[in-house]
Amino acid sequence: MRCLASQGWLLIAVVLGTAGCSQNPFLAAPQAAPPPPLAQTAPPATSQLADSDRRASALDADNRDLHSEIAKYQQEQQLLQDQVTLLRKQLAETAGQLRDSQLANQTANKKIEAIQASTRRGGGATITANNSQLAPLKVADIPGFEVRQDGDVIRIEVPSDRLFHARTNQLLPSAGYLIDQLADAISRQYPQQMIGIEAHTDNSPAATGTNTELGAMQATAVYSALTQRNRLSSDQLFVVSHGANQPRVSNATPAGRAKNRRVEVVIYPETLQRSQGQ
Repeated sequence: MRCLASQGWLLIAVVLGTAGCSQNPFLAAPQAAPPPPLAQTAPPATSQLADSDRRASALDADNRDLHSEIAKYQQEQQLLQDQVTLLRKQLAETAGQLRDSQLANQTANKKIEAIQASTRRGGGATITANNSQLAPLKVADIPGFEVRQDGDVIRIEVPSDRLFHARTNQLLPSAGYLIDQLADAISRQYPQQMIGIEAHTDNSPAATGTNTELGAMQATAVYSALTQRNRLSSDQLFVVSHGANQPRVSNATPAGRAKNRRVEVVIYPETLQRSQGQ
């Protein structure tokens, strides 16, 4: 009986164990804990280096473009600076030319004023009118000069090339001797006659001003030499500039132009009568 009972309890225990092992916490086998979630892995170092290289390359390209733009702007700035410098130089040259022109104009105006003053018959002098009662003038023989009768006046001609540097009113060093001879002949032969100093040029363009202005300055230079160096009366003399308006021959050849460049001292029949006390 005891053996049967023991076997019965053993059978019951086995049945109970197999039937409820899954619900009995004390009999169920422990379950393994779930694995923790996998952490996100970091990008490899090689990927970071590649990204850095790309960024550095982009910066280098931007830097090269920036330097290229800077060089372009610097070149344009230098070009503008050169243009400004050139314009300033041209402006300075133009201003210098304007000053020279103004000075030349002032000089010409002074010469014209001198010419106008020389033509006035001031100082108490009067001119005797030309009429049939006046004796005809005699043609004087003046060595080195061409002297000819022209109606009722006498013309004493001297080439401008013997008196002046080319195309100027500057007297040559040798001109003083010619003017002295001329003054001596006037003093001896025509002491009271009115005398005009007439300057003529060829038709070549004047270096400065006009040919009429050049002629006026040349006539004034001879006038000054006669009145200051040789002390002829300024009331007796006056100056005239014909410029290129009265050529003696054609200006087509160098010889013709040289012939037309001349100063003529014109002796008039009219005499200068001075007031008493002069």
